[in-house]
Amino acid sequence: MVPMTRNLLFRPQTLTFSVWNLKFSTRQSAIPLTGIKRPSLKRQDFTQEYQIQRMTSDHSASLHEKALAALARLRSGDQPRNPSERTPDRSSTSNTADRLEKALNEAGFQSWGFPIYRCTYRSDSDWAEFLRRYRWHVADSLKHVNGLDLLESFKITVFENQALFEAMGNNCYSGVSPDMLVFANVEAARYRFCLFIDEESLQSVLQAPLEDCFNKNAFVNMLNGWWKVESLNDHDPEDLEDDELEAIRLELNSHDPIEGYTVKDVGWMKVALCGAGLEGFSKMGEHGEWDRYYERPSEICHYL
Repeated sequence: MVPMTRNLLFRPQTLTFSVWNLKFSTRQSAIPLTGIKRPSLKRQDFTQEYQIQRMTSDHSASLHEKALAALARLRSGDQPRNPSERTPDRSSTSNTADRLEKALNEAGFQSWGFPIYRCTYRSDSDWAEFLRRYRWHVADSLKHVNGLDLLESFKITVFENQALFEAMGNNCYSGVSPDMLVFANVEAARYRFCLFIDEESLQSVLQAPLEDCFNKNAFVNMLNGWWKVESLNDHDPEDLEDDELEAIRLELNSHDPIEGYTVKDVGWMKVALCGAGLEGFSKMGEHGEWDRYYERPSEICHYL
């Protein structure tokens, strides 16, 4: 178990929880986003068949059989490189459970899953049903990759404080201290991102059919704990022409205000329910994925 002490520091319109005394491996965590694509073998068929015919020119029955077997394997497709123990017909890099397990081991973590902030308190039964459905979707995703063994290390950590979180709503910003994570060359989704559930997102999940994972209306809110608002101070005037600075100034004010922010990235986005579990956690552990998948509210990110 990773030693950890978490302190909650509450500030006006800002929720910060810092992670201290973490011990990490110094090895780089890398979770490939996609499986290995194998090139088509059609162009190689003629060459391989010609070579096999040369091998069988002595009419040796045993050699001929071996050559035909080799050609059959060639035409049926390659066997996966480093096959997954969970799904032997696929490589381990194309199995999300394998990639997640590898990343957890390399980073020294023993649990996974986004922390959840409860920001609605109208109904305890609705909240319990939301958590049940969320866990069901995570388990269903693991089942498809034969990874139900990882359900034991999946932790739903819920933060509840009606007086604070309900009043703050979407302003329930969470800042996770990145210091130790950066030092360890690891960006861990569990300590960088969290989910916050308001009444709108709660009802969107409850109103969707349970087994409809790809329902476009069911979503949760994902928050980037390392976010800070972009400003002109992030750009060096000496490196830019006047017209370039003006273009940046216009870009920073080109969107309708969300909680007073007119920049594109306001630090949180709506994520489809199916993207807030196994796949989303695996992807968001990689550097730069927030920028890649970010959708400004009220759009919903359906691609995690």
